[in-house]
Amino acid sequence: MSNSSAARTNLSSNSIRISNRKIGEGTFRITHEGTYIGGNRNQQEAACKRFNPQWRHMEQEYFQNDFDVADIAIQLAEQWNEFADPHEKILVSRGHIITSNSGIQYLAEPLIRNFRKFTSNSGWISSDVWFMDDGDYGSFYSFYLS
Repeated sequence: MSNSSAARTNLSSNSIRISNRKIGEGTFRITHEGTYIGGNRNQQEAACKRFNPQWRHMEQEYFQNDFDVADIAIQLAEQWNEFADPHEKILVSRGHIITSNSGIQYLAEPLIRNFRKFTSNSGWISSDVWFMDDGDYGSFYSFYLS
């Protein structure tokens, strides 16, 4: 999938400096800020996701699931991008696994600041607006195909 025009990958950057600064936290995972070192993404920001200690025994299964879901989303985005207007293209981040010096595995991917989740898992779209924006169209399209 890394050759896909819809995939936002780490390109040739394999090394990341992971910060102690948390940019997100949930029940299962914590996301730290990172910075790519070298390669095409040199000095760009990264999101480095790791499992909380009590859930690390499941990390391989869940990281693989993340990749599987991203690959399907990339396929759907590619189909959408074939007919969408240039300003309506959808990109999907697909990271890779890195291991810190302390042995903790992270799923690292390009950081997206101020992202917006277009719909909830149940497919809700805001009724405050009479039209859908690009992300809502893409979400509806992927729901329709699946």
